[in-house]
Amino acid sequence: MSLKEFEFIDESIDMLQSMTPTLELISDELRKNFEYILQDKNQEYINISARVKSETSLQEKIIRNRYLKKYNEATNLIHNLSDLIGIRIECRFIEDENKIYRVLRRYFNKTDDKVYYYNKNNKDIKLKLNEKQPMKQKNGFEIYRIDGCIDYMDKQIKFELQIKSLVNIFWSEIEHKIIYKNNTYLIGDNFLKDMMSSIKNNLTMIDNQLLSLYKNFQTGKTSNEDERTKALQKFLAKITYDTFSAKMKESIGFVVDFKKPCETIISYSFNKKQKSQDAFGDLMIEELGRLNHIAKKDIDFTKPIVFEEEVIFKDVFCKRLGKYIESKLNAEFAWNLFFRILFEIEPYNNKQDFENFVLFIKDIVLSKDNKSIIVSKFGTKSKTIVRDIYESIANGFTNVDSVEILYDYNLEKINSLTTEFVTYISREINSYEEYLQSKDEIKNELEKKVIQIFE
Repeated sequence: MSLKEFEFIDESIDMLQSMTPTLELISDELRKNFEYILQDKNQEYINISARVKSETSLQEKIIRNRYLKKYNEATNLIHNLSDLIGIRIECRFIEDENKIYRVLRRYFNKTDDKVYYYNKNNKDIKLKLNEKQPMKQKNGFEIYRIDGCIDYMDKQIKFELQIKSLVNIFWSEIEHKIIYKNNTYLIGDNFLKDMMSSIKNNLTMIDNQLLSLYKNFQTGKTSNEDERTKALQKFLAKITYDTFSAKMKESIGFVVDFKKPCETIISYSFNKKQKSQDAFGDLMIEELGRLNHIAKKDIDFTKPIVFEEEVIFKDVFCKRLGKYIESKLNAEFAWNLFFRILFEIEPYNNKQDFENFVLFIKDIVLSKDNKSIIVSKFGTKSKTIVRDIYESIANGFTNVDSVEILYDYNLEKINSLTTEFVTYISREINSYEEYLQSKDEIKNELEKKVIQIFE
């Protein structure tokens, strides 16, 4: 015969298991409703997540809060548990938490009891808005935590809504693991509290700094757009380097210098996106979000990189360059490191990210404008000349045999070089037949010039 409290826990877990499929449907419906509200009101947010309380979490909560004494029966507990379903609205900055809360207050503006509020277009979902927000936690810090309920098939299911910025999400995870979920006997409790308070204050300061930076890029206070772009790229490249340095130290015990790959990869991320003034802040937050995710991952720098399926190249140049890089990818650490960082930061799978990057190199080394010049001069024969230019560049790359061929400043040098050659061909070569006579000389000279860039 077991303790009565454990019998109570078993009954509660059984009830939770039987309800979980329904609760998951409800949580998804709630998530979609809050997405609709914020999108309809043009309120920015990063993500809305929903979860059903886990069995382990319920077990711990029953014991910690002595729910047996309070509810006596498992049915009473399950129907009164305020966070059976959890909804979290994630936003960028701490000040955005208050903005989202005000949007919800304006939307949920009808009440029958001055406690729970609803919207006339959806009376099934209610929020408890009679309490002051943000709420004060036991640790002294504030949080936007709102109780809610939803009417579902003649039953009322409770849920908890939280609004959290990136900094507060990070903070809560630290606190949860170090204090809330830590069963180790902690010595020096006051010291730990002081340390946690210091961490929270530092995170808040970082939030203010990032907000200031974000607003600066959004409002265009920097006089020159190119300077603004370069400043943001350097800022993100520095954070990228710091993030991967820590991961490399954990994985292989030492750190090599890889600043140039970080700068190139961040530059690539910028160049393939719209670089309008209004996009700077969004791009910064997007990259920071990815780096925050990477910081929580375990990365093994000794493992080979694999592609989910065979990489497909669209033309001869891409195939030549792509196959060459593939041969280096898991043979030399410098190549492996470059693409490990690229694949972690980019949003797709390894195969698609690799294909996109090779295409990016192709577009950089020979611009569309230069291709247009060749087309206007040589018409239908221009394809052969363009192909010859790409072949010379590919030959140069393989002869150089260094990951430095991928660095952005070297790609720009090659772009300038091809511009010179296209200018020469368009001015000095009068016909396609004349080009054929000088073809080998032109190709060899271009290949030699490519190699010289790296000497």
